[in-house]
Amino acid sequence: MKKILILFFMAALISSCSKSMYSWCDYEKTSYNYYKKQTPQATNALIETYRNMIENASKSKRKVVPPGMYAEYGYLLIQNGQKKLGLFELKKEIETYPESATYINRIIKLSEQ
Repeated sequence: MKKILILFFMAALISSCSKSMYSWCDYEKTSYNYYKKQTPQATNALIETYRNMIENASKSKRKVVPPGMYAEYGYLLIQNGQKKLGLFELKKEIETYPESATYINRIIKLSEQ
């Protein structure tokens, strides 16, 4: 009986690790580097990581980007002079996660001023 339980537990553990809930790419490393030193190279690397995360979302279990990812990406784009694309990404955050609308709409309003 113990062997069956252990085998079942191991199978459940392996299957749960096979695919993550979200596709994170190099987010931890590049965001750490960006916040450590906000150089143009670190900014470009973080923007590229966001793009990769959005493109690879279909490889995750949920098939969507993590919550807040469109918002972070959009806000970073606005800060770097790409206002139109940034606002588009912020609105995409609301479409994907409607519960963020109150917060994101305030950012959009401040960005449009």
